[in-house]
Amino acid sequence: MATSDPLFQVTGLASGIDWGTMIDKVMEQERKITDIWTTEKEKLEFKKDLYDEFSANFKTLRSSLTSLKLSSTYLAKTAELTNLGSSLDPSSVLSITATPDSEIARYDIEVTQLAQAHSVASKRIDDPTKTMADLITSFSGGSFTIGTGDNIATIQVTGSDTLSSLASKINSATTGDGKSIGITAKILDNRLVLTSNNTGEANAIEVTDTNGILNALEILNGTSFANTLKEAQDAKLMIDGLEVKRSSNEISDLINGLTFNLKGTGHVVADIVLDAEKAVNAINDFVEAYNNAIDWINIRVSEKPVDNPTEDYQKRIGMLRGDPLLWQTKSRLRAIISDPIATNSSFKMLSQIGITTESTDYGKSGKLVFDTDKFMEAMTTNSKDVASLMTTVMTKLNDFIGETVDNVPVTVGSTVVTKGRLATEVNYLNDRINDIDKRIADFENRLAIKEKGLIEQYSQMETALSQLSQQASWLSGIVSQLGMIGKSS
Repeated sequence: MATSDPLFQVTGLASGIDWGTMIDKVMEQERKITDIWTTEKEKLEFKKDLYDEFSANFKTLRSSLTSLKLSSTYLAKTAELTNLGSSLDPSSVLSITATPDSEIARYDIEVTQLAQAHSVASKRIDDPTKTMADLITSFSGGSFTIGTGDNIATIQVTGSDTLSSLASKINSATTGDGKSIGITAKILDNRLVLTSNNTGEANAIEVTDTNGILNALEILNGTSFANTLKEAQDAKLMIDGLEVKRSSNEISDLINGLTFNLKGTGHVVADIVLDAEKAVNAINDFVEAYNNAIDWINIRVSEKPVDNPTEDYQKRIGMLRGDPLLWQTKSRLRAIISDPIATNSSFKMLSQIGITTESTDYGKSGKLVFDTDKFMEAMTTNSKDVASLMTTVMTKLNDFIGETVDNVPVTVGSTVVTKGRLATEVNYLNDRINDIDKRIADFENRLAIKEKGLIEQYSQMETALSQLSQQASWLSGIVSQLGMIGKSS
């Protein structure tokens, strides 16, 4: 670009010549070569944009592989419950969570008793501000012990303690080695209510009342609880005729891979079956993402450039026609999907479990179709072999996509290079764009120098013409004077 205004610096007042326009025309002609460079740069930037689209498609495809690389996706189990002798929802009796390690089986389960936490209450104190000294004649202080199991603490009581302060002392009490006593105390309807934090007979509340404090509150009647709200009890159930007791309603140590959550009494049949829904949904998402990526490649490598494009989107069309990176990527994807896999599985190819290339146009598109029925048949036959094949193929596919679209700097010897074929291509395009920018900047600097030279040159010419004009005027004046002298003589 020009660094000065030729119209201002070379006026042409003396000569009448428009030097500024002449300089502009010269510089405009000189700059025409930059139009070629600018067009080349624009094409490179359009190609970068298309590669960005390529990368986005394949990153979406890669994200669809996340769950498909995990064996647990194909080995997942679920429990189907049927209520016996009742129309109630079996989930009101229990729920079962199954891990992939659980066995496919049927169990007859009858829940006869739920586990519950021990809970007791004191008598109602009409005035909750009454102190222990008010409730026990001549009481100046004492203590009682309270806890569950082996976790027992001593509660020191003073004559000024109320129901509220006793509840606070119990809630903050710990054993000698700092463990919780497993009891929560609260005030309800002016009563001190004590509840075990855990269910089961082993977690029943245990107390000793040496100084008669708990008897005065009528929590105890002698050595027995006076007002039991809930008894401490274990869960009881029959599984295939075997009687089972547990302290909790959540049971995870009964059958490998199964966790029972008891909710009520009742009789159900539980079928532990294969849960293929997650796998089917994940494969459908994968096929959709894969086909979108292949569609994009098919369009870009075959579309023809638009003649005389005017819009940016038209200029992008045909930019990747026949692009070797795209062709090679498609070829490698098809090989990973179609080639046999060396595994110990009874399945060696995805086509054996329902994932095949579409038959339209002899499969030239490379797009996939998913036969759910065939997949479910394979899963029913041997889900472990399906898992082995799928995780192997999907891991290979994930690795290939990473090699293609990752942009990670790695050190090779003393040089840092970029890992990822696409990143390498983009870096090459960026280098070319930077080279063009530098070329244009250097050229503009040279043009600025040339323009300055033209300004100086034309200024000198203007000065010279001005001087010649002055000399011509002087000579004309001399001639006129001479002519007048000749006439007068």
